[in-house]
Amino acid sequence: MIRTALAFCIFLFCAIEFYIPFLYAQELKLGVFDMQKIMKESKTVANYRKDIFEKIELKRKPIQEKDEFAKAINEKLKKDGSNMPFNDRKALEEKFVNEIKEIRRMKEDLDAETIKYDRELSKNIFLEIDKIIKNIAEQEDYTVIFEKTAAGIAHYQNSVDITGKILEKLK
Repeated sequence: MIRTALAFCIFLFCAIEFYIPFLYAQELKLGVFDMQKIMKESKTVANYRKDIFEKIELKRKPIQEKDEFAKAINEKLKKDGSNMPFNDRKALEEKFVNEIKEIRRMKEDLDAETIKYDRELSKNIFLEIDKIIKNIAEQEDYTVIFEKTAAGIAHYQNSVDITGKILEKLK
């Protein structure tokens, strides 16, 4: 009798242990998106890039003008340097060296600003995409949404790809 009761308790424990998780298991709905495709095809991203490009081009013009001026000084030194008085040639050489230093400094500043703009673009676009993904997840009851390359996904069915939905809402 004790053996029967013990066997019944073990059976009941095992049944409960294995059966209850199935009762409460939630249906798992997965989604996948391709960030690279979004970055390539989104009009919003293209507009952000266009704005950044315009800002950079405005700052690149003074550099180009200084570069032209430095080239003119160098040409004058090559052409007339040997015929110039020593002090004039020395002053022109110093001016050329200072212009080159200034150009380098301006290029470094522009490179730093370009990196800053790129980070700003990434931050803004990722925040916007994150809002869209959360919206899609809530509206369509997704359990988990993965980014294709970051998650290391080697294969998935197109039915779980929500990249198109993100692109639609991003435009």
